[in-house]
Amino acid sequence: MAGLDEGLFSIEMHDDSSRFDRYKRSQLSLTEFGKAVLGGDQNFRRHNRIDRWWGGTHLTNERLWRWDAEARSLVAP
Repeated sequence: MAGLDEGLFSIEMHDDSSRFDRYKRSQLSLTEFGKAVLGGDQNFRRHNRIDRWWGGTHLTNERLWRWDAEARSLVAP
C-alpha cells in the first residue's frame, strides 16, 4: 500500500487532531508489487520474512498454509 500521509496508525494520533485528520484523508493505492501479489504474479512471503508467535503457534515462512481459491481448500506447507 502507498499513500499514508502520516505513516502507520498510532494511538498518539488521537492526541493530535490535525495529524489524525491528515491520516484519515490519506488517499491509498496499491503499489506495483501489491498489484503483482494480488494478481498472483508475486508471492508476498518470498519478499517478507515471517517469524513470530501467534496464539501459541510459531509462524514462519516455511510453515505457512496457503489458500487455493480455485480448489477452495487449504494447501499444506
